Amino acid sequence: MRRIPEVRNRRAAVIFLMAILLPVLLMFIGHAVDLARMQQVSMELRAATDMAAKSASMALSDTGTTAQAIAAGKSVAVANQVAGAGLILNDGDFVFGRSTRDTAGRWNFVSGQTPFNSVRVRGSREAGSAGGAVPLVFSGMFGVTSYEPVATATSSFIDVDVCLVLDRSSSMKLQATDPSTGGLSTSDPRFCQAPQAGSRWRALETAVNQFVATLSNTLANEHAAVVTFASNYTSCSTTNVASKIDLQLTGNLSLVNTTMQSRSSSVWNGNTDIAAGINSGKAVLTGANARPLAEKIMIVLTDGVYTAANPVPAAIAARDAGITVHTITFGAGANQTDMQSVASAGHGDHYHAPDVATLEAAFQRIAGSLSILTE
Repeated sequence: MRRIPEVRNRRAAVIFLMAILLPVLLMFIGHAVDLARMQQVSMELRAATDMAAKSASMALSDTGTTAQAIAAGKSVAVANQVAGAGLILNDGDFVFGRSTRDTAGRWNFVSGQTPFNSVRVRGSREAGSAGGAVPLVFSGMFGVTSYEPVATATSSFIDVDVCLVLDRSSSMKLQATDPSTGGLSTSDPRFCQAPQAGSRWRALETAVNQFVATLSNTLANEHAAVVTFASNYTSCSTTNVASKIDLQLTGNLSLVNTTMQSRSSSVWNGNTDIAAGINSGKAVLTGANARPLAEKIMIVLTDGVYTAANPVPAAIAARDAGITVHTITFGAGANQTDMQSVASAGHGDHYHAPDVATLEAAFQRIAGSLSILTE
């Protein structure tokens, strides 16, 4: 019986200790919950600010006006949730300037420097911001009742060297609406003729002209070149080569239209040596006319299947030379799987165009994507 008081004393001590420690434990658990919320809000704010900056930069490039850039950035920001509400930005949260890249690859932003090519956006959930501070549930026990994160992002549209690497195999003379998956027969009257109106090539010419128009209307400084590919082949008293640099890099974008028109009025044939075209494109984008600090973009289009070397190693070599390789497949006969592999190897995007409208849209999407987060 003498042990009963000892047991009671121990129980009392445990209860007393729990009474002291439980509130402390709950405080730390609550603080951990708030820390997790703070981390989540920070990630949401970063993502929303990044997207607002990129959208504003693209609008500035397209329109040349800061007002429309601000409107585009605000629209994207408010569509993204930060702590359960859309991020609201004010005009003063947008700063315009110019970013340049030094020889070490670092981007330097100078506020107010013209011509503008960059937008810096400040996203905030501070107490004085439109959205206000983010309330905390448990951290008030530590004297902290709210969280006030800030994020900044700078997006720039940049100098770009673009090389169009285009299929001029005989199948490109087929009508754009022709579902055929093979080439053009040598007995076809069109074989020894220039591509006719309504052909795949002429549809490509229209899409390229629109692509050039889009580039010409931006504030970015793009240079463009044209490479065409087929195969070494002699027909119709004409000698075709596997790939040809039709136009070296130039800032006079109207020459791209002239080059496409010239190809549209000439006779050519052959198979589909995509690797040769990529190799020539790489030579253009690393040659004497290429600008050292410009981004290098290659756009490879085909309506068929490669008939010579696998083009993936050529895309890898281009990537290793600092070139991003995008691919477009046009029509039912194009091998989408292979060209997706080429784009993946070149760290680019693949677009499939089953018809003329989507072909034009693919070029427009690429033209509109030439802006990057530089900070």
